[in-house]
Amino acid sequence: MNKETTQRPNLLSALCILSFIGSGLGFIGYFLASVFFTKTSELIIQYSNWHTVEAISPMYFTLFMALSAASLIGAIRMWKLHRDGFFIYTVAQIIMLFLPVIWIGNNSFSVTGAIFTAIFIGGYALNFKWLK
Repeated sequence: MNKETTQRPNLLSALCILSFIGSGLGFIGYFLASVFFTKTSELIIQYSNWHTVEAISPMYFTLFMALSAASLIGAIRMWKLHRDGFFIYTVAQIIMLFLPVIWIGNNSFSVTGAIFTAIFIGGYALNFKWLK
């Protein structure tokens, strides 16, 4: 098959669109949390079981912003049927999954996040043969 006739499978298209939305919103949200860290800190204390935000800093959110951008780039590359997008996306998502554990501690691991990460990486892996 040549490049002009290669069709993107529907599952790959759906995964990419959902990743565009999630990573794009994540980028914007982490950017705002980093820039408005004082207000973000107040909201974290008000709406979570945290009593202090000493464990995090604006850099924490800046790293997540950069990882969201990398994840978005990976999804865009997969949309264009490039294999490197799978690896960019996968590495960014795995780092995003474990960065809170490294930065804050074991109690910050997200099982829900791990499930969604596994579903998306698995879905992309099923479509790996379509990537060049």
